[in-house]
Amino acid sequence: MKRLILFVFFQLITVLSFASHIVGGEIEVVPLKNPVAGNGTHQVTLSLYFDAINGRTAAEDLSIRLQVYRKRDLMFMGDVNCPQVYRQPIKYVDPSCQKGDLSTLLMKYSSAIDLSADKFSDPEGYMIVWERCCRNTIITNIQNPSNVGMVFYTEFAPVTIPNTTPHFRDIIADYVCINQNFEMDFSATDADGDSLVYSLVVPWIGNSSPQVSNPTNSPSNNYKEASWVTGISIDNVIPGEIPLRVDAQTGVLNVKPNKLGLYVFSVMVEEFRKGKRIGRMKRDFQLKVIDCIFNSPPVVLVANQSSKKFFKDTDVITLKKGEKRCFDILYTDPDLKQKVTLSAKGVNIDTKKIILPSTANVEITSKDTLKTSFCLDECIITKNNVPAEFFINISDNGCPVPQNRGFRMRVQFEENQNTKPNLTTSLLANPVVTYGDTLKFTVFGNDIDNDTLQLSGTGRNFSLGNYGFSFPTKQGLGSVNSILQFIPNCEALKQKQLLLDFIVKDQRCGVSTQTLYSVPVEVKGKQNNSPTVLTTLTNNTAEYILNPNINNEFTFNVNSQDIDNEQLTLTGTPKGFEFKNVLMSFENKEGRGKVSSLFTWKPTCFMLGGKESREFIVNFATKDNNCLQLQDSVSVKLILKDNVVIDNPIQPFNTFTPDGDGKNDYFSLGAIPEDNCKRQFKKFEIVNRWGKSIFLTYERNFIWTGDNESSGDYFYALTFSDEVYKGVIHLVR
Repeated sequence: MKRLILFVFFQLITVLSFASHIVGGEIEVVPLKNPVAGNGTHQVTLSLYFDAINGRTAAEDLSIRLQVYRKRDLMFMGDVNCPQVYRQPIKYVDPSCQKGDLSTLLMKYSSAIDLSADKFSDPEGYMIVWERCCRNTIITNIQNPSNVGMVFYTEFAPVTIPNTTPHFRDIIADYVCINQNFEMDFSATDADGDSLVYSLVVPWIGNSSPQVSNPTNSPSNNYKEASWVTGISIDNVIPGEIPLRVDAQTGVLNVKPNKLGLYVFSVMVEEFRKGKRIGRMKRDFQLKVIDCIFNSPPVVLVANQSSKKFFKDTDVITLKKGEKRCFDILYTDPDLKQKVTLSAKGVNIDTKKIILPSTANVEITSKDTLKTSFCLDECIITKNNVPAEFFINISDNGCPVPQNRGFRMRVQFEENQNTKPNLTTSLLANPVVTYGDTLKFTVFGNDIDNDTLQLSGTGRNFSLGNYGFSFPTKQGLGSVNSILQFIPNCEALKQKQLLLDFIVKDQRCGVSTQTLYSVPVEVKGKQNNSPTVLTTLTNNTAEYILNPNINNEFTFNVNSQDIDNEQLTLTGTPKGFEFKNVLMSFENKEGRGKVSSLFTWKPTCFMLGGKESREFIVNFATKDNNCLQLQDSVSVKLILKDNVVIDNPIQPFNTFTPDGDGKNDYFSLGAIPEDNCKRQFKKFEIVNRWGKSIFLTYERNFIWTGDNESSGDYFYALTFSDEVYKGVIHLVR
């Protein structure tokens, strides 16, 4: 008994969890505008229409998991968990018309998904799928509705083709009145401007069942279809005098049913770009045919404003050049006290180009016909010049099902006369410009049609800026002008002649008519004299003898001049060495007409490298900035020498008598050789026989008078940087 109770309990849970509830729905895939790495590239949204009366809340999913497959081989590419983000009843045109026996909730499940190009670039595209059981149990036109599910299905292109799947319009009604015409806009919009084609298809039931309500990893290129009940087929999904139809171009549903019941149907919308299908998506929904008070449909007619002739919806209206593009709309509704709304919808043109005054909720108070008017934009253009096709729609707010009627119009436009704009310049003749001068002239564009103009210029096979041209692009209404300025550079001078193309375009209806005007420009060079470079050195040669006892410095000026007063560059270049390594300095300079710079050298013995002399060559050059870049140069030879080394052994008179007779009164070495880089005088010192220093001097021109020393022999040392000379001094008193 206990086992039986548990079995019944679990069976009850199963029935409640997988009860019939599905009315319909669809899946959309939209690329994110600014995706954040790791957070997904696209937003995927599943819309589910839920039977709020016959469905049980236990069957409501708080989240769902969508699967993605590659179409070519049905390979599983991944899945995404989507939480429920929206739950509201569908909105009626007039909420007071809603009957209590049918109520539909719209639930949305959404999440970001990563569809990266490295993974989703197969040219045959991909499909995103969710299967769920079960459908609404009271559906009339398919077999076993409470035991079969629905396949939510959308195909999308490889992400290497930027694309947004179509977006279906909101559903605004569940009911259809028996034996009455019914229209509903079941169309979608496409953010990319792709062509959409609609068709009725057999609803897919897939692989779900009450036992397996949400099968996964069961993709197919041929999903199981619902089985129609006797008397129903794809040609009369909702049977009637006019069976259910969908307009392939507009997506508008039309039916005049003759049997009561709840009918499920499925619309496939295919997305085409440049004639190739890039995706498709399916939307299921259901309509209930009820017995209701007859609601007469509103009436709408369109007439020519001048002739007052009424058009038929099979007419192709031709408008001649300059003919007014406005029409009268006459409308009424046999049911008084109802409110009607007029609207327009383009088929192969942008609806915004149908200029219809706001006519909403106009109450019909009498049987008199009301009138308003609408106009077509001047810039309606169709592919291959086919007629512009659109609908003028009128709908009422009658209960329980509002009635809608559309008047289809097709208008053929004869080509509007569009005169080409005119283009002139302020030049009197073809211009010739000399290098160094500036050319200026004005370019004018005019249009007798007073269209918006754009004036631009370009070089024939070259870029204007590369040769010194500037010409701002300008716009204007009816007339426009811009100034060309040309300061030739050296590249322009090489070309000798340059061809300029000026273009003025009108912008009527986004399809431009243009005029081209070409101007040849001749570029000439001017006479150029070579600059000169000179130094203040005689014969550009200098000899410098080092003195190791002083701070040596040697300078001279380098001067450059150009009689054409061109911009000059003056440079100095050492040959085989670097300035900084030999304490030379020279600043390269620029200037116009004249340039001068000081050469400075602070030579040292180190620079001789142990030799008695060494030569340094410095090249000085100047050039102008003329395109020919004439130049001049001069080489300067700098000779650095050491003092001549004289071998002068010290042989002084070594006996002296400091007796004051004026003869041989002191001791002196005489002329000690001058210092040079190899030898420099350091000191002279005298010591007595016991080695005591009695005289020390660092002056080379010294004398020693003996001081107070007694007669005898004394010893001296003469010290140089490289050698020491010694000798004996005899002091006689």
